[in-house]
Order: sequence, then structure tokens, then C-alpha cells
Amino acid sequence: MKTKYLVLILAVCLAGTFAAHGQGAVVVNDPTKDEAETEAKLSVADDAILKGEVIPKIKKRVKSEVCEADVDVAGHAHGSFSRPGARQTLVFYQYCQTGNGFGWVGLMLIENGKLVGNFLSESGWSASINAVPDINRNGLDEFVLSYTGGIHQGQGGVGADLMEFTGGMPKGLGWFQAESFGETEAITAWKVTAAPAKIPVFYKQKYFSGENQKFHRVGGNLAFKLGKPYSTFEVVK
Repeated sequence: MKTKYLVLILAVCLAGTFAAHGQGAVVVNDPTKDEAETEAKLSVADDAILKGEVIPKIKKRVKSEVCEADVDVAGHAHGSFSRPGARQTLVFYQYCQTGNGFGWVGLMLIENGKLVGNFLSESGWSASINAVPDINRNGLDEFVLSYTGGIHQGQGGVGADLMEFTGGMPKGLGWFQAESFGETEAITAWKVTAAPAKIPVFYKQKYFSGENQKFHRVGGNLAFKLGKPYSTFEVVK
């Protein structure tokens, strides 16, 4: 009888532990959710900063013979990115494209209606941006930049960089694959979550979408390590 009670108590404790872990998990990226179209639309004030202050400086850095400017906003995110407690907006945009999956992208950081950061990277085709609530417990929010490209040899996909500001500069913490697709309508996607800690633990859950365009879970939620960061940004003054 005592053994049965001990087993029951242990089961309850374990269930509580797993529940607490589930509640503490932070979504890093979820490609199974539809993105709001408004996320790519800037306010009148932010759009004015982009066109009036940011792009003129980028044009001086990227010469027209490299690629012609064709600015397209991928999205924006809100959080405390470069300073704890700050209310900031981070805008991710495509400046131009130079080939299949290649091009120049930019980040502009706005705080209190003013431009506080202008960054450029020769990375790829910008797809989206989302904020990630401080997962390494240092007072700053992380963010995810997603890149895509056209179909090449029958395959395509979306790769994502998890990034954070360090010393006033956006730095990559690691890369992961967010989606994989081909010439059919089928898509394989991975939802990525993290257990917040000084050194976060990352998990990925695989999903598959067929011709009905509805995602279905495949397998279990597995721990994994991020790959080498993809994009490197420089300051543009």
C-alpha cells in the first residue's frame, strides 16, 4: 500500500514539473500560424523615418551597380531590444535582391519616435520578423529574422536567425530551419520553443501540411541545438 502511495505522489510531482515546464516555454517561431498582414505596414511616422533617414544612407553604402533599390518592408516587432525596459520598434526590410535567395536587408531601430539604430546585411530575401521575450534572462528581448528564396532544383524553404543586441549591435545567437517546401503544395514546418534560462534549451516540433493546407503534428517535441548564425549586420551612419 505504501508503495502505491509513493508511486502516486511521484507521478503527481512529475506531472507538476512537466506542467510548469510547459507554462514556462516561450515560442521562438511558429510557422503554422497565419501572420497578420498589418505586421508589414508601418505607421506614417515610422515610414517617414525609413524613407527620409534610413534609405538615403543605405543608398550611399550599396551602389546602384550592385543592385537597384527596391525597398519592401517584411515586418516589425516591438520590445526592449537594445536597452532593458525600453519601448522600441525594430523594422526588418528588403533593400534589394541580387539573385535567388540573395540580397541586401536592413534593420532600423526606433525609440520614442527617433531612429536609434540603422543596420545593413548582405544576407538574403527577407520574409518576416518576430520578437521573442527575453529567453536568456539578461533583460533584453531577442528577435527572429526569417529568410526565404525561390525554388531551386525543386526545393525551397525558410531559414531563421535568432538574434539579440549586444553592445548596441544585432548579433546572431543561432540559425534554424523553419520551413521546407517543393514544387507541390506540401510544406514541412518546425515550431521552435525555448525553456528560458541563462543558457536556454531549444525544442522543435515538426508539422506537415498537404494539399488541404492544414498542419498536422508529426512525431514528438525534440530538444536540439541552434546552428551557426546566418546573417551579419554592420552599422550604417
